[in-house]
Formats: sequence, structure tokens, C-alpha cells
Amino acid sequence: MTKKTLEMLLLCVGAGAKDWDGAKRLRPLRTKGKRQAQKIGAWMGQHGLRPGKTLTTTDERATATAQKALKAGGWSAHGVAQSPDLTKGVMPIFADEDRVLLVAPKKTVANLLSSLGVHESLSPGVLVHLESAQEGAEIRQVIDPRDLPDLFPYPGPDGRERRERPAYYYTQSAVIPFRRSPEGKEVLITGSSSGRHWVVPKGIVDPGLSPAESARVEAREEAGVEGKISDNRLGTFTYEKWGATCCVEVYGMEVTRILPADDWEESHRQRTWVPAETAAAMLYQKAFGPFIAQL
Repeated sequence: MTKKTLEMLLLCVGAGAKDWDGAKRLRPLRTKGKRQAQKIGAWMGQHGLRPGKTLTTTDERATATAQKALKAGGWSAHGVAQSPDLTKGVMPIFADEDRVLLVAPKKTVANLLSSLGVHESLSPGVLVHLESAQEGAEIRQVIDPRDLPDLFPYPGPDGRERRERPAYYYTQSAVIPFRRSPEGKEVLITGSSSGRHWVVPKGIVDPGLSPAESARVEAREEAGVEGKISDNRLGTFTYEKWGATCCVEVYGMEVTRILPADDWEESHRQRTWVPAETAAAMLYQKAFGPFIAQL
């Protein structure tokens, strides 16, 4: 019988926020750590190293590192599992998988490597690519994000163009939440994250979601509403950001439920209903005007 060989991608969490006073497990990534994870993910995408399963420790940085790496590789970040201890042996957990991604602090990764008979000097964001079998493990390569390009391939892993952000950043969707009233349709507008402008929910389309599905998520997170999104988009528009052109698909959504503040993820934002014509004039991005008129 052929012995099971498991291809393992061991990723050290990215650099964490400085001067963090909260619980250690809740320490977030800082910008440098996010870029480390994204650069490793883009490298994995270019080399076709899509993991069958992803497992992280339970701290915030590990989960965020895994999600950012997977998305930068062009894959869905849904389904990432957590375990409080990755050093107790992973072969039984992934018996049916050929390739797995394990994300943890560098000390945990070092302990896991040691348990496999491998010793390697590690730093934040480093990826160790190895093969593990019952008789031991062998390192294929060690990838340090400092040695990878700062720009990302576009429109996919093999794209020749290079951009400031991972490719998926440039595909976005937005939703115009509305309701019917005796005076006509009203649009729900919300305050921007900075609180300086009026906006409608808009965001990057996560890999694995359609633009309409992503718009539904944005509506719940940014405006705290749920409803029926039209099957057909209202249209598209483009704008410049991150050194290139972002394309936004726009959908209408008739609101059927307004979430209470406790269930609204971004309840720090303001939100208010205004007549459709007023909304078009108040919104920061004037490109939404023609789409509101279509409602």
C-alpha cells in the first residue's frame, strides 16, 4: 500500500499592530502584515498551490492572514477552520486531502515543524512549503514575502499587468437600498466610514461570490438592511483607485428588513431615508444618480 503523502503550506502570521493594549489573541494585523499575507497568496496563485483545506489557530491575526492570502490567490476565504493547537498532529485531520494550508504564529509553526523533524528559522509572513509523510517531512521551499514583488499580477495569477493591490480589489459591486412610500420611492443612504460623506453600500467582490451576492453582504454590513436584490443589475461605472481602474456593478434592492443596532455590524454609521431625487444629489459619488433614476 502506498503511504499517504500530505503537501503542507505552513504560513506564519503577518506582522501585528504595534502598541496593542487588548487581548493577545485579538491583536490585528497592521498594514505590513496584510501585505505580507497578500504577497504570499499571490505567489501561491501563480504556482497553482490552492489548498484543499485551510486551518488556523484561534487568534485574530491567523484568521486574517489566511483570508487575505486565499483572496490574493484568487480563491474563496469561506470555510477556513480553526483549531486551538496545531502541534498535536494534522495528518489524521486531513487524511483525505492532498494539500492543506496551516496558518499560525511563527512559534507554533516552528513547533509543528519540529514535531515533523524539521528545523527552520522563521519570521512573520514566511511560508514553508513541504511534504509530510508518516516517516517524516521534507521542505520543498521557504518563501519570504520580502523577496516577492510589491505589485500584483492582473487580471489573474498569470496576468502580465502589475497593480498596487491584488486583482480582486478592482472588481466591485454596490447596492441602492430603496422602499416604496405614498410619495414615491425612498433611498437609504448611510454615512461613509469617515463620516464625511453620504454613500450607498459598495465594496470589493470577494472571490467565490457573485457581484450580486457581494452587494447583499455589503448592504447588511454597511447599511444594516436585508431585502430582495433585482436579478438584473442597473448598470456599471468605473473610477480610478489604487493606480488603476475599478469597475463597479450596481444593483437595486427593495428593503424588507432593517436590522436593529445590535445586529448591524457597522452601527457607528448614520443612516437615513430620503426621496430618490434627494439621494442622487446628496451622494458623494455622482455616478449613482442615473441608477437611482432607473428605480
